[in-house]
Amino acid sequence: MSLLRDTFLPRCMAIAIGSLPQTDIESTLDLITATLPEAPFWPQLPNRSFLEGMYVQYGEGLPGAVLDYDGKRFYVDPGRAGFADELTAFYEAVMVDDLDHFAISRERSLGLWQGVEALADRYRDRAPRLFKGHVTGPVSFGLGVTDEQKRAIIYDSTMIDVVVKHLNRKARWQEAFLAKAFPGVPTLTFFDEPYMVSFGTAFCSLSREVVRDLLNEVSVGLKGLTGVHCCGNTDWSLLLDTKVDLLNFDAYEFGDNLLLYQAELESFLLAGGYLAWGVVPTSEAIDNEDEGSLFVHLINQVKRLSSTALPLEKILARSFVSPSCGAGSLTPARAVRAFELTRCLSERLRAEYKF
Repeated sequence: MSLLRDTFLPRCMAIAIGSLPQTDIESTLDLITATLPEAPFWPQLPNRSFLEGMYVQYGEGLPGAVLDYDGKRFYVDPGRAGFADELTAFYEAVMVDDLDHFAISRERSLGLWQGVEALADRYRDRAPRLFKGHVTGPVSFGLGVTDEQKRAIIYDSTMIDVVVKHLNRKARWQEAFLAKAFPGVPTLTFFDEPYMVSFGTAFCSLSREVVRDLLNEVSVGLKGLTGVHCCGNTDWSLLLDTKVDLLNFDAYEFGDNLLLYQAELESFLLAGGYLAWGVVPTSEAIDNEDEGSLFVHLINQVKRLSSTALPLEKILARSFVSPSCGAGSLTPARAVRAFELTRCLSERLRAEYKF
């Protein structure tokens, strides 16, 4: 848990998830600058390159990693020649805390290398309050990446230990990278966990304790705020029981499901946690919504959560607003609309509640 929890109040700050459908970096940075005045992020551009997909991008340097460019497949082969040496080098880097060993390369993250430098120039005269980074979470990475036989590596005890340590160092390296470009600006690191929708189903037989431990370990050592993003329905009590600072969820489609966990939500917020309400849809539904309809949708949910111990204004003070998920699957025009509505909704909430 970050010490920032004691002092930082977002007050309905606009943030966004990592991916965008654009392939041109400049127009993407224009959109971020125009719609996220307080919390920019570096963009993932999966339509630009296979290397910017959510597994390939963070799989660089993973022992046994194999890139099949022709088949557009990324997998792990622990049986290949040299795997033992790769594993030894990996654990040596972990032991001496060599974060450069876990760097994300320019080839796999144009938005990080070129984007962050350009954003630093764009925000020079109006320093943001946060800079947001993101890493694929260990549950999703472990379920989404398979071995050569297409078995999820999360069930391999050696590989899942490697994965959680690998992603933790990727996140810590990224945080240090962002701190150099934006000195003095706190970071917020999301661990994106779309596969948490599978928890408790036949597709994911992991125990609650294992999942909680993975999410706790992956955020160890980060200095800024940490969050988990899940864009479907899951066992929210599990995520609220971890040490992350923030829960980002799809409030447009699944807010009612989350609100079933009233006691856990109240405990999480009263202990200093944050909610990021993903109320702006990243689907065709965006065509049928506007600032007013989304405002009503969100406030109705916040009112249901509020109580004597947790009044509406206190919830909003510890809340961010965001799109419901990454915008990478949208058309560029819909992505622009989602970001514009997120900023408009943030401004409307602040005006209404005098933040």
